[in-house]
Amino acid sequence: MIFLASSKSMDAGSRGLADVNPVRSHPLVGRKEYIDAAVGALRGGSTGAVLLVAEAGLGKSVLAESIASTLADEMIVMRVHGSPSLSNVPYGVLAPYLVDLPDDPTNSQIAILRAFWAQFERLRAGRDLPLLLVVDDAHELDEATANVIVDLITANWAKVVASCRPRPGLPPAMMQLWYDSMAERFELEPLTRQSIGEIIEHTLGAQVLASTVHMFWTASEGNPLILNCLIRDALEEGVLVRKDGVWLLTGRLTADGPALKDLVRNQLLRRTSVEREALKMIALAEPVGLNALEATAGADMVQALVESQLVAVEDDGETNLCLRYPVFGEAIRSMVSASRSLQLRQQLSSYVDRQPASEASRLRMVRWSLDAGMTVPERQLLSAARQAAQSFQNIAAVNLAARIHDGALRPAARSVAARAQFNAGRYTEALRSIEAGSHFSGVVTATAGEVLLQLNIQHCLGPGHHPPLSDIAVLRDAALQRESTDEAVRGLYALDLAGEFGLLGAALDELEEVLLRGAEGSEADSLAMFLLAMRSDVQCAQGDPVAAQATLEKAGAHLGNHPGELFFFPEFLMFRRASALLDAGEWREAERLLSDYEETAGAALLTFGGSIEYLRGISLFRQGRLDQSFSVLRPAVEALRTNDPLQLLAPALAVASYSAARSGEVQQAQRLLDQSAELGSQGTETTSAFADMFTAAARDALVRGGSGLAELRDILSRSGTALPASTELQGLSLWLELDGGEATQAIEDLTAGMAGRWAKAWNLYASARTIVDPVDCLDAAETIHGLGTLRLARDCFARAAGLYEAAGDRLGARQAMARRDHCERALGERPGSESQSAPLPAVMLTRRERDIVTLAVEGLTDRQIAERLMVSVRTVEGHLYRSYAKLGIRSREELRGAAGL
Repeated sequence: MIFLASSKSMDAGSRGLADVNPVRSHPLVGRKEYIDAAVGALRGGSTGAVLLVAEAGLGKSVLAESIASTLADEMIVMRVHGSPSLSNVPYGVLAPYLVDLPDDPTNSQIAILRAFWAQFERLRAGRDLPLLLVVDDAHELDEATANVIVDLITANWAKVVASCRPRPGLPPAMMQLWYDSMAERFELEPLTRQSIGEIIEHTLGAQVLASTVHMFWTASEGNPLILNCLIRDALEEGVLVRKDGVWLLTGRLTADGPALKDLVRNQLLRRTSVEREALKMIALAEPVGLNALEATAGADMVQALVESQLVAVEDDGETNLCLRYPVFGEAIRSMVSASRSLQLRQQLSSYVDRQPASEASRLRMVRWSLDAGMTVPERQLLSAARQAAQSFQNIAAVNLAARIHDGALRPAARSVAARAQFNAGRYTEALRSIEAGSHFSGVVTATAGEVLLQLNIQHCLGPGHHPPLSDIAVLRDAALQRESTDEAVRGLYALDLAGEFGLLGAALDELEEVLLRGAEGSEADSLAMFLLAMRSDVQCAQGDPVAAQATLEKAGAHLGNHPGELFFFPEFLMFRRASALLDAGEWREAERLLSDYEETAGAALLTFGGSIEYLRGISLFRQGRLDQSFSVLRPAVEALRTNDPLQLLAPALAVASYSAARSGEVQQAQRLLDQSAELGSQGTETTSAFADMFTAAARDALVRGGSGLAELRDILSRSGTALPASTELQGLSLWLELDGGEATQAIEDLTAGMAGRWAKAWNLYASARTIVDPVDCLDAAETIHGLGTLRLARDCFARAAGLYEAAGDRLGARQAMARRDHCERALGERPGSESQSAPLPAVMLTRRERDIVTLAVEGLTDRQIAERLMVSVRTVEGHLYRSYAKLGIRSREELRGAAGL
């Protein structure tokens, strides 16, 4: 059992390591199905062995012990542990059980079996129980011992649970058991993200930010042993902290902490000295060409490392080697001295002098050269610093930029340092760095990306740092002067931040072509992405998120054309794409986009993880899943307090507060509302208005009849800048939820001119509030349900039920209530109780089936029903037959009670 020792104190809300459960205290997350299958197989008569195959650290030994523990009352458990030091010693691992073996060097296998069995009889002590032999690290068994174990199985003297690694795998004799169908083989896969999340939350004893779970999952690659080390080291380093009941990472996962280094050191000690040196070489230079490593270390040694699964082979045009787990590489590099690093570099000099293919490889080579005490040209340093900032290796980027003293390169180095500090949420330092460069003192013209970086840094420092507004004439003059393009970019972005989308659209119409006309290369790509992003903001503000999505697709086509771009265009565009999808009601597409980003984001989740969770929370809220929205937004708020590059903390607090209030979490809602008030104005004019509306709604939800509703109406009716359509719809929907029908007509009018499923759902819902025909109301509810807005559908089904009830159609009312309850179950809520005597039907009759059932209950015959409805008798019979099946009855006599008529 691995326990976590105490740690230095963290923030006021953190717990030390001593208060944290050990990871192995919950080792079977995601493994229970293996235990059930293995125990079932061993209890059966035909299976003599269960073979557990997995890479090191995936928990096969713990799983074997859990199987043995489950069967401990049914079998006598004995254990054998394979050992590399005894792999060439016949029967060496059986020595503890061979105390009765005669002192005869010519002992036969039969004598070994007898001595082993005598030991078993002592342990059995007269109990009539069979033997269960647990064999750990069976891949390390000598051939003689493997044959003895096989003889025990084939003679039906014992059942066996054996664990091994896939390479070199089981001894041939034991593998033959599987071929002969005498053994079951289970290959353990790495743990899923969900299982990793369950382990971390069990270990830490509180909720964990989703992006933090993702980072642990990707770093550990689903290996629980590595996960254990990473958690311990992150707690010890103080980068895994608890804030207001939520655990999150505030810095990169360290790979040179004591727990992980101990694990890697133990792995290295299992290898020969030549293999250890080769592993160090791979770690320092990875990826290393196969030919280069074979030339220095030998082909047989390389093959042995590959088979040990410490090294992986990559074939991307050229065959390269890298460590199986990237975190192992970082740990090994931290253990190599500078002098030894230099020696290894000299051994591979013919390889490293060739330019590596990828930017990541070049960064690794530069850092290796510096660690070895070598001199690196400053242009290479700048390129490496830029790559470090782009890959969110912030400390490395700042340190590399600080080594650049060339006056011509210094401004670019300052920009690199600013981007790294921005990544880390240090906005004041970032602004200081970027303003110190001569780009922004008039010496050199800044690129569009550098201008946007500065503007976003200023944006994060509050409204007082936002750029001033300029009229279109001034922007036109700037655009016509190529050296003043940066001023045009500033002006357009200022209009966007101020929510002046009408002016922004007019400016884009006049200036877009002018700005792009003289741009070339990477600058043209940067300008195109920026201008298309601004155009998408205008389209969303006008109520057409569908067109905005198409515009952003065009912008995305320019990504990757300029690998050295410092501005965070991938996230800049991704956030707008996700927002447009949410405005359009495309929940699944939005989640797919966010998940795809997470898969490749890596350390970027430290910067943008809170923003991702905010978007998820908004998606859940608009679907009507208020409980889930609150559970997502609560940790998102804590992440945004640490790093808020898109300035979303204010709306996150406000939406979380309202969701909590509507979910019955009154204390949490009030606390979040108080924090929102303390935060004050933040973000763009649009996000500020969005936050103000939810704050007012939360205040009204907590204190009905207070000032909250009046504040909400005031925000919606303010003169001045028009609200974007989606923001206005969100405000009107809150008004409607809190105050009944006053906002109904405004919602109908607004959504009539909007595109997308979300607007359509609200338009139908507003219309349904005035419908008096229950059939039309039910049809509207079904359409709204299909659009994915479950809470609106639920309310509409409830209204339809009331209309049916008022019309005396109890069958229609019961079916509408069944659909309402279905929505509530999908929302995770308890279905509302109704005072009817019979249970509600679980399925819904069609309109024709309902008409026929009603007439049948009135006493009409099949022929009379056919004549009344002008259909054939066979049609009536068919509809009645299907209705019986849906209502769970068998005859016409049961129809009245089942249908509630």
